[in-house]
Amino acid sequence: MRCAASAGEKVSGPAARRALTAAAHTPRFEGRIVPRTFARKASTFLARDGIVLYDNPDAFLICAFKHDNALCEPDPGATAPWQYDCRPGCGNTVRTDAHARLLHERADQLDQFAAHAPGPISRRLRTNAHRLRETADTHDSTAHPSEALT
Repeated sequence: MRCAASAGEKVSGPAARRALTAAAHTPRFEGRIVPRTFARKASTFLARDGIVLYDNPDAFLICAFKHDNALCEPDPGATAPWQYDCRPGCGNTVRTDAHARLLHERADQLDQFAAHAPGPISRRLRTNAHRLRETADTHDSTAHPSEALT
């Protein structure tokens, strides 16, 4: 998130400001040997005090996970989203310009597949391509530079 923002990428989504603030104030992991209990302790700390950003390349977004906003219906007390249940309209969503570009590329791929698919499948592929383009266009029209949000 830091690299994308510093490279001039714009961000959009209901959690964009929260994600940028978290990325700016979170210590950078430089690497070290950690004990076996580190994951449990880190998870407990983050659930209590921090925000965790989850990159979800399959959904073309970053999830700035906050349990109360999650539409993926995580278990009570969960400290992570259900990665394979991202839903449109979730309050944890953050998109970058790179995500929007990937959405357009995927839409183009679906249109190519639709050109060679039978009727019902072709219509479904074109509908999905249209939905992906709308999502990318929404990002393009609502995205802000990171400086404007921090």
